[in-house]
Amino acid sequence: METVAVDRNAALVEELRGSGQIVSERVAAAFLAVPRHRFLPGVGLEDAYRNDSVFTKRGADGKPVSSVSAPWLVATMLERLAPRPGDRVLEVGSGGYNAALLRHMVRPEGAVTSQDIDAEVIARAAGCLADAGVRDVRLVTGDGRFGVPEGAPFDRLIVTVQATRVEPAWLDQLADDGRLVVPLRLRGLSRLLTFTREEGHWRGDGWEQCGFVRMRGEGVASPMASAVLADGVRLRWDGGPPPDDAALTAAWNSERRELWSGVRVGATEGTRPVLDLWLATMLDALGRIHTGAASPPGLPVLPGGSPATWSRESLAYLTMRPANADGTHFEYGVAWHGPHAALAEEFVSQLRVWDRDQRGGPGPSLVVFPEGSTEEPTVGRVLRRPGPRMVLTWP
Repeated sequence: METVAVDRNAALVEELRGSGQIVSERVAAAFLAVPRHRFLPGVGLEDAYRNDSVFTKRGADGKPVSSVSAPWLVATMLERLAPRPGDRVLEVGSGGYNAALLRHMVRPEGAVTSQDIDAEVIARAAGCLADAGVRDVRLVTGDGRFGVPEGAPFDRLIVTVQATRVEPAWLDQLADDGRLVVPLRLRGLSRLLTFTREEGHWRGDGWEQCGFVRMRGEGVASPMASAVLADGVRLRWDGGPPPDDAALTAAWNSERRELWSGVRVGATEGTRPVLDLWLATMLDALGRIHTGAASPPGLPVLPGGSPATWSRESLAYLTMRPANADGTHFEYGVAWHGPHAALAEEFVSQLRVWDRDQRGGPGPSLVVFPEGSTEEPTVGRVLRRPGPRMVLTWP
């Protein structure tokens, strides 16, 4: 590596150590050994070693279809995957950089297979790997939903595109003590999960927020649906029966009322991601209210969107207000529109239950039952997707 690239890479590794994304020496050594800029031809060194993602291909609609993920996310996934020397690893969603890091971590006896549905992406990865001097990664063009049966069993399987379910082939192709790391979209929430086998099922934990390009191919779930409620105000949801657009638009244009829970949280406590998961488990109808530049000022919609629920003629969504004068604490509540106060009351009751029973706890697990399993799902939210049963469950 050129001296400047070496220095920038070393600085990136120190940044990732400092932020806690790199913990192990083996991940640090892989990052230091693999020149990220070799996988971003045409991108300057400053951008190549910036702690951010870089899109490498866009579809006809202009939306990204392939990228080199942000280093913090790559490091997080490698720490979670924990590949060992000698492991056989399958990567679903190629780009070259991650495959090179994996190859360094499993050498000398291990093997890495990197798969992508797009032949152009595979060709690009091949060129970048060769440029970086990595010549023993197996590249496969194919639909990642089906994995690579002829390479199984794999000790580790990592998915670097956003999925909406755990594919049966991934579970079938993992060794008994294997580990799967996959970013899943669950009821509109994008989370990174690590799955390990338990007796009769798989258990996923972790729940880091993350963003990836969508998985492509036949049988892949559709993008999230949405409805415009007013200028600059949109409701988005992920599967399930659609709301009545006209009725909810009428509700939105009616008087807004607020109901407060008494649940106070610290401004830096970081409760929103786990509370979102609680609401995703407990609310039958679930979406998210988003506002844009055209929305009227003063709406109590939270940054990044507010979890929302609805009945036919009413709509309620999460909001917050300052709980003290110095802005260090806030109170959760619900803003609601329409004639059905019970909708807001039930929403607030779930905030209080979370505060009483789950706040500060270990959080949820996603339990996956292989196809054909006779084991009954544990208590929780069954996520309606084709394929293996997935149940979002709490302690």
